[in-house]
Amino acid sequence: MNRNKLNIKMDLLRAAKSALEINKEFDREISETFLNKAKEEFALVDDSDKKLLLEINIYQNQIGEIKSDPLKRIRWGEKLLTIASRLNFN
Repeated sequence: MNRNKLNIKMDLLRAAKSALEINKEFDREISETFLNKAKEEFALVDDSDKKLLLEINIYQNQIGEIKSDPLKRIRWGEKLLTIASRLNFN
């Protein structure tokens, strides 16, 4: 199993969790931190999964738009979960 991809997956799951807990205020700092850590780990990946980094950048740029709308937060978190599930561990 690729350790870097496992780290990416865990960072994405943590960022998604902060968005999906709509009963709490959205913690932008935590999401930014974990997305940045995932992006750092992507620098160590040299296969086709590297294209997922582009999607992470798109969703990271949307953080300002989602913080006050619970439905947007849920959709955003689900998109991060989808990216995490698309990582290939072979």
